[in-house]
Amino acid sequence: MTLQWIPLDALQPHPENSNRMPPHLVSKLKAHIARTGLYEPLIVRPLPADEKPTSAPAQDRFQLLNGHHRAQVLRELGHTHARCDVWLVSDADARLLLATLNRLEGRDDPAARGRLLARLAEGRSAEDLARLLPEPPDAVARLMRLAEPPPAPLDPVSLTPLARPMTFFLSEAQHALVSEALAEIKKRSASPAGHPPLSRSDALERLALWYLESVGMR
Repeated sequence: MTLQWIPLDALQPHPENSNRMPPHLVSKLKAHIARTGLYEPLIVRPLPADEKPTSAPAQDRFQLLNGHHRAQVLRELGHTHARCDVWLVSDADARLLLATLNRLEGRDDPAARGRLLARLAEGRSAEDLARLLPEPPDAVARLMRLAEPPPAPLDPVSLTPLARPMTFFLSEAQHALVSEALAEIKKRSASPAGHPPLSRSDALERLALWYLESVGMR
């Protein structure tokens, strides 16, 4: 492998390249190279003799294996040469590289990327930062929120106690007494003539007393 500056006119796309970049990402790639002039070297191989045009110019010809979109963007920006890694590979290996170079990639840890974007933001909005990154503004905003410190824990005193479920196992006689107590509470809560209505606390107390009497604890 050797790194060379190669004329863009001497680079030919591989006819079996299947990688396609969405137009909005091509635009971001173009903006990045236009702003910084930096890009990963293109990976090429010498064009096989049987694929060279009969009227080939004197300069050597090369076939792109990785970097088709970078070559396109460099041409659109008016560059005449590109930084290229020249790999001496066979036709079979060239096809294998086409099938793997654009697929072998890691995945970002969301929290780590969020911290990176937060450092990169430096006062920029998510919309401004998204113009430089592959993610859309809403995704950038979500990732940056991951870098925010966690909220302070609530004061335990301010927490409302949760209700505790209780399970009772009643005999037939006990069930009958509880049912009678519930009926009495319902009747008193309806406030018929001559009977003052029961408050919720009174109703619960009445039910508890009926239960205690039924189990001989009162």
